[in-house]
Amino acid sequence: MIGVLAIAIVANIVQFAGIDEVAPDNYEAISRKPSSDIVEIAQRNAAVDRAYGLSWAISEQQPDADVLVSANDEDAFVVLRFLTLGFGKASTVSLASDSLDELTSLEELRSNSANASVQKFLGDGHGHRLEDWFYIRGECSDDSAPKLVMGHVPLDAETAAETQSDTGLAFVVVDSCLLPNGGLSE
Repeated sequence: MIGVLAIAIVANIVQFAGIDEVAPDNYEAISRKPSSDIVEIAQRNAAVDRAYGLSWAISEQQPDADVLVSANDEDAFVVLRFLTLGFGKASTVSLASDSLDELTSLEELRSNSANASVQKFLGDGHGHRLEDWFYIRGECSDDSAPKLVMGHVPLDAETAAETQSDTGLAFVVVDSCLLPNGGLSE
């Protein structure tokens, strides 16, 4: 009887390991993750990264930022504020009185000589449409008191050709020092 029980246990372990191996990450029972950091584990999931990746990038590079949201994104302000304060670790998030797309374009932002870095994300936009997100940092940025502006601008011709966006818009987060006249006003 003990031999039969031992064979059954070994068979179960072998079967369980095989089933666990092909299961999606969030259903694996015995696999070990490379980290115990839930954010790092979640970033491996493309859908989660599309939703929160831009906010995580802000929290890594410019936490405690003061953020202004473009007036043309007023309908999404509550969601943007939640994501930017919670996951982006911003200090404040306010709605601007003017629109980013009236001040600049994606082409102007990308070609600015004061750019330190331009990161591109494919994200779940408002209403879960795919749209390109850009995080544009400037050499002029004050990392001790960062000021960011976020909002939609029309895609330029170059980006429109290479994008998966179905909106014709790009969502940008940009250092306010890269914008004409110091950015948007509250």
